[in-house]
Amino acid sequence: MWIMTRKRKEAIPTKDATFGERLRAFRTAQGLTQQDLGEMVGVSKRAVCAYERNNSEPPVHVLVKVAAALRVSIDELLGRKPPQTAPGKSMRRRWMRKFQEIDQLPERKQQTIMQVIDMALKSTG
Repeated sequence: MWIMTRKRKEAIPTKDATFGERLRAFRTAQGLTQQDLGEMVGVSKRAVCAYERNNSEPPVHVLVKVAAALRVSIDELLGRKPPQTAPGKSMRRRWMRKFQEIDQLPERKQQTIMQVIDMALKSTG
């Protein structure tokens, strides 16, 4: 079962969500593919897919690595505790605060900031 947040369309698993649904929500919130997560924890993409489809469960030593990779507690991952924050929420919240601050600046300063952001994005591409 899922709850869609009002401000953004980000799925947050409810307590009724399956392990696989929670795993997928936390993984996608971190911007990771199944391949990425598998490489981080030492399993195949196929294994991650099986976990998300509830076709198999990860062994405890993999579960510990998955929780660490996704920056959540094992209790959150297993649904024993609700997420401390919505997956990926803290970083998005920081960005939103910055955008609100920028929005209050004079247009000339906003243009300068936009140029800096454009240059940074071009240099990473």
